[in-house]
Amino acid sequence: MRGVEKEFAEDLIGARINEEGRRGLRVVGLLHDVAKPVTRGEVEGRVLFVAHDTLGARMAHRVCRRLGLSARVTDLTATLTVLHLKIGFMGNPRSDYAPERLARAAGPFGEELAVLSWADRLAARGPRLKPEHVERHRELCVEFLRASRDLGPYPEPDYEGLASRLSHPSAADVGQAASRVRLLTARGLAEDAAMHQVVGLSRHGEA
Repeated sequence: MRGVEKEFAEDLIGARINEEGRRGLRVVGLLHDVAKPVTRGEVEGRVLFVAHDTLGARMAHRVCRRLGLSARVTDLTATLTVLHLKIGFMGNPRSDYAPERLARAAGPFGEELAVLSWADRLAARGPRLKPEHVERHRELCVEFLRASRDLGPYPEPDYEGLASRLSHPSAADVGQAASRVRLLTARGLAEDAAMHQVVGLSRHGEA
């Protein structure tokens, strides 16, 4: 969260965030690593948090629902939680997220994703992290912002329309569903098929 505030003040990556996005990012900064305690493990002396991003998105959704947060804030939180590691792997040829695909997955939250990724890298700085690694991550965030803007503008999520297709949803449930539809379509699933899958899971209590 301090890293997010630091980027707001210093503007090192040039993200364009309105006041609503800034408020939402403070929630995301708090919740994006919520699954780390339950995913912590060690392999050959190295501490790992396998799948803390995907599990964290589900846990963050439950927190947002318990707090009565809006569909948009929950959508932002779930989307950025599941994607918050991806910018750092954009330069890896084995990554399944090229900049354009990641931009589609983030949709209208690309600017916020870049800020979170940069703040997360600043928060992880330690004695083994070299200055050139930090600078490389800043460059990746800038590259991602460029790709996101080239593909934009993005349509605003139709939360009301999605709510009408879900079974007695809370605002947070609608936001989580919108996030999942966007992520599925970014992976190549047609929007109608993605919507059908997410609505079906929601009706079975699996969203």
